[in-house]
Formats: sequence, structure tokens, C-alpha cells
Amino acid sequence: MSHEATMRKFFQELESLDMKRIAAYCAEGCVYEDVPIGDAATAVGPAAIQAKLEGGFRDVDKLVTTIHEIAENGSTLLIERTEVWHHPTGEQVPLPVMAVFKFDAAGKITLWRDHWDVATLMNNQPKSWLERIGQDAG
Repeated sequence: MSHEATMRKFFQELESLDMKRIAAYCAEGCVYEDVPIGDAATAVGPAAIQAKLEGGFRDVDKLVTTIHEIAENGSTLLIERTEVWHHPTGEQVPLPVMAVFKFDAAGKITLWRDHWDVATLMNNQPKSWLERIGQDAG
């Protein structure tokens, strides 16, 4: 399977919110970075990535991802996408994301680096999500 096909499947499966399945795409030493948050939000390895994703999406009922563009150069992909987070309180929060993914020879993700705007995410989330994220961080 090509890296592009892998990532299209990855984002389809991300919509299921089954983070164990998503973490299985990651190599043992995979690094997942949310660039705007910095090192404190970096997760290394499938178990840590699964935990990070489960924490961030815990209060999300549905996630819809639209891939706009994919550029591939060898084992590196750049993917422009929009995620729409659907909350049980009815809010739908769109988040444009530009990401870098790198793969090893076995086809596992070794680097997942998401670039997004903090204000776009935080200014549109429901109060309950923001409070829970604050509690988790503290």
C-alpha cells in the first residue's frame, strides 16, 4: 500500500475514534507533536499517542476529516486537512490542520507533526471541553 493510501485509510479510521487502532499505525518510537502547544504536548510511542488522542477526543461524539491536499516525497507526506469535531452539546468545531508524516521501511509512521492555530481550536470549543482539558493539564 502506498503511503498516501495508508494515510487516507488512517484518517477514515480516525473518524471511528478508536485510538488503539490509530496508534497501531505508529512505529515504536513514533513522535507525535502538536506544534502550537510545544514539547509538553509531544507523545512518543503508540501507547502514549493513544493516550494523548483519547484525552483530546474524549468528549467528542464524532470526528469528520476532509483531506484537501497530499504531497509526497519518498517517505514524507504533507497533508492539508480540516477536522470537524462534533460535541455532544451540539457544537461543531472545524480545525484546519497542516501535517507532516514520515514513514519507516515497514510502512509505519515515525513522525506525526500537526500544525494548527490555537485560537481557532480554543475559541470554538464548548466550555465543558475546555474545562476538562484544563483539569487534565493541571
